Amino acid sequence: MRRVSRIAVAGVATASLAVALSACGGSSTSASSGGSAKTKGIGLAYDIGGKGDQSFNDAAYAGFQKAETDLKISGRDIEPQDGESDADKVQRLEQLAKSGYNPVIGVGFVYAPAVKEVAAKYPKVTFGIIDDEQDKAANIADLVFHEEQSSYLAGVAAAKATKKN
Repeated sequence: MRRVSRIAVAGVATASLAVALSACGGSSTSASSGGSAKTKGIGLAYDIGGKGDQSFNDAAYAGFQKAETDLKISGRDIEPQDGESDADKVQRLEQLAKSGYNPVIGVGFVYAPAVKEVAAKYPKVTFGIIDDEQDKAANIADLVFHEEQSSYLAGVAAAKATKKN
């Protein structure tokens, strides 16, 4: 049952991320401070653990790949370093925004202060933050998932797949 729940959570997270990326990805606005006139696609900054963590980062990466294959939206993803500071997160997001990536997405609530700071500097870039809804700005999209709903759906799927009581 636990395996089904993880698969359901990963599937829901991936689908939600792909929908969010497709909603934001078509914009061709640039950063207000030296960005190029044409967007380069999605900028994705992973949380601690990076790709291969079997959690949010992997779900974000799956959505990133799906956006590339299904929606033809390219981009760049950057993994964190061990023991990095909030200033490193700010620098990573600024690098993506300055390079012309739009939207720029921070995976995990640890990016909340960095997203708030960088979004103020780049008002024409859409920023997304996964698993946090505290930052309120016109160019910040909160990507918060209701885990209880995916758990419920996993239970329904398990019940439907059960042949006996």
